[in-house]
Amino acid sequence: MDIRHRLYPYPVLSDTTDDYVDSSYSMDLEVTKGIRELCFKISLKLENKQIQQMIYEGLAEYVIHIECSYTAYRTVIKTDQTNIEKSIPEHKLNGTVAVCAFIVAKTSLPAYYNSCFNEDYDGMSFHLHRGNIIAIGGQVNIKVTKEVEELSKIPSIFTICRNAEDIDDSMKIEITGEKIVIVLCNKSFGNYKMLTGMPQMLPVLHSMLIVPTLIYTFEKLKSEGTSEYEDLRWYKSIERTLKKHNLTLDSELLENTPSFELAQKSLDLPIDRALYALAVQDTVDEEE
Repeated sequence: MDIRHRLYPYPVLSDTTDDYVDSSYSMDLEVTKGIRELCFKISLKLENKQIQQMIYEGLAEYVIHIECSYTAYRTVIKTDQTNIEKSIPEHKLNGTVAVCAFIVAKTSLPAYYNSCFNEDYDGMSFHLHRGNIIAIGGQVNIKVTKEVEELSKIPSIFTICRNAEDIDDSMKIEITGEKIVIVLCNKSFGNYKMLTGMPQMLPVLHSMLIVPTLIYTFEKLKSEGTSEYEDLRWYKSIERTLKKHNLTLDSELLENTPSFELAQKSLDLPIDRALYALAVQDTVDEEE
């Protein structure tokens, strides 16, 4: 989830409001990588004695919300501790992971009052229901990029789909999302789906669809620059793959290296593999 600024019918402790004075609530996050998991170390700091006492008495609790929109993974940690560790299997996370910190009412509070309320609330109390947010400790977004995603294994950063308008048109390419999208007309998409069931034909498909798509992508980067795309998942994956060839994806590389060469290196020489696949297939046909 993303914390969005909203108005509450009662005071909320947050660094975006002045509902409280001499008070604060914040989160520090450290993420480390294990063998097959990511470890989230969260440290919470609360400066408000009355809310601290409410947590001690079980009337309120710290809540940590961790969500990955790309994989639809979501977990909620409820605790009275200020130092929290949570390990999450790496396969459950990819792309942007949002970590949000709250303090919520653990039970109904019919007359909630805090001596640190802003003077605008002087003498006022509020009825809070179970689950109502008392404090917001902010949000931290981290980027998770899986090292196991190799371009040569396709299609980890590509999506091939049918044209929604169902028209007989040429292949279209869209590179503004986390994945590079290849849009095919209805007939071509049907043939593509049929061929994906033939593993020996995958190198040929890659050469026919992915290579020209990457050539187009490198040409766009050359003409428009890389800044708009550097945070996208497909860009980071290509960047990582080229590094294995001791190449740095920057304006100098794009300007001095033909795009078709970069496409082939990104895909680990797909033309050779495609020709080999066809040659082997031809030999099999003759034997049959």
